[in-house]
Amino acid sequence: MFGYGSLLTPAGDGIAELVPRRLRGYRRIWNVAMDNSQAIPGYKQYLDPATGTPPHCFVVFLNIVPDRDRDVNGAVFPVSAEELGALDRRERNYDRIDVSSSLAEPMAGRVWTYVGSTAGVQRFHAGVHSNTAVISEAYALAVRRGCASLGEDAEVEFQSMTDPPPCPIVPLRRVAVPVR
Repeated sequence: MFGYGSLLTPAGDGIAELVPRRLRGYRRIWNVAMDNSQAIPGYKQYLDPATGTPPHCFVVFLNIVPDRDRDVNGAVFPVSAEELGALDRRERNYDRIDVSSSLAEPMAGRVWTYVGSTAGVQRFHAGVHSNTAVISEAYALAVRRGCASLGEDAEVEFQSMTDPPPCPIVPLRRVAVPVR
């Protein structure tokens, strides 16, 4: 698996070995969102830390899009078939694609990554259009910390290889929505 955002946070997701790699022909942007007004059982929702209630907003996440003149830094890590299934469920706003041939340094075996689903990108545009798109401050910090763990220049590269956020970064508290 190639991670370029929240999948770079190994401690939180049980990922043991991250091997820094560069993905050629892609650009990292903020353009996938979830509709926070929907409490989906078994998924997540964000709460306003001041009120403890879920704000009506679209929470925005990182994505990659094809761009032949750009690269994205990140890392690869091994996953079993079971772990891949769990990641597919977790990354419900994304589609999994094969990027084996796009790695700057080829690796044996198939390498997957996630790109924003059509619905996830549409939710982002709905949030921007309604002026309700936000980025969770904790998510933005976790991604930067995960990237920084890849090496001395990785966080600087992350900043230079990522389009600026198109919406405010705000404090939100992530909670799991119980399965009914």
